[in-house]
Amino acid sequence: MVETIIDLERIAATHWRGTEEEWLGGWLLRAAEGFTGRANSVLPLGDPGMPLDEALAAVTGWYHAHDLPPMMALPTQLDSSAQARSPAQALDHQLSERRWLTRPGPAFVMVADLPLGVHLDMLPAGRAVQANSEPDDAWAARYHYRGQDHLPPVARKVLTSAREQSFVSIRDGDAVLAIARLSIADGWAGITAVEVDQNHRRQGLGVAITAAACLEAEHRAISRVFLQVEEGNAPARELYKRLGFRDSHRYHYRVAPA
Repeated sequence: MVETIIDLERIAATHWRGTEEEWLGGWLLRAAEGFTGRANSVLPLGDPGMPLDEALAAVTGWYHAHDLPPMMALPTQLDSSAQARSPAQALDHQLSERRWLTRPGPAFVMVADLPLGVHLDMLPAGRAVQANSEPDDAWAARYHYRGQDHLPPVARKVLTSAREQSFVSIRDGDAVLAIARLSIADGWAGITAVEVDQNHRRQGLGVAITAAACLEAEHRAISRVFLQVEEGNAPARELYKRLGFRDSHRYHYRVAPA
C-alpha cells in the first residue's frame, strides 16, 4: 500500500520515463530530448549522497551535456502551511534561495480506487472504444501535447516507456474523437495523454475516455489508478472528482538560472 508522496512519485516515474536515466544518489535524472517536463527533469526521491551545491553542479553538467536546461520536479504536500516541511519542500526553499526559477504549470496528482462505477453505455450508436498496445497513426495525430501540431519522433519512445501500456480511443468510423494512454507498472494504472477533439467537446467524451481507460485497467486486475492534471485546468479536475478521483499531492518545476 502506498503511504507517502515519495512512494507514489517513485511508481509514477516508471509509467512515464525518460529515454535516458541516471541516478545521482536518491535523485533520478531523466532526459528525453525535451519532450515533456516529467521526462526531462530531476526527481528527488532521496538524498543525492553529496552536499547540495555539488549535487546541483552535477545535475547542471548532466543536463547541459544533453542540451537541456537543468530542471527539478518537486512533489509537495497539499497543505503548504503544515508544520512538518517535507524534504521536497525544504529542497524547494533551498533552490529558491539559489534563484532557481519556478516554471509555469504546477499540477495535481489525483488517485482513485477501481472500479469507478462508471459504464460506457452512454456512447451513441456508431462510436466504439478501441485499445491498442501501440499508438497507431490516428491516435498519435489526435495527441497535441501543449498544442503542438506534430509530435517529435522521441514521443513514441516516451509513450511506450512503461512496463505495459494501452492506447485507448473512442472512434466514429475512422475518426478519432478522444484518446487516453493507460500505463501499468508496480500494481498501479496511470492515465496520461487525455485529449478530446475540440469539435466534439461537451458531449461527455472526457468522462467516457477516462472510464474506458479505467475499465481497461480493471480487465488487467488493477485496483488503483493515478493521473496528473494542471492546477489551472479546473474543468478537468472537476470531471475527475465526479468520477471518484481525489487529490494526493501537487508538484511543480524549478529551472536553474541561466
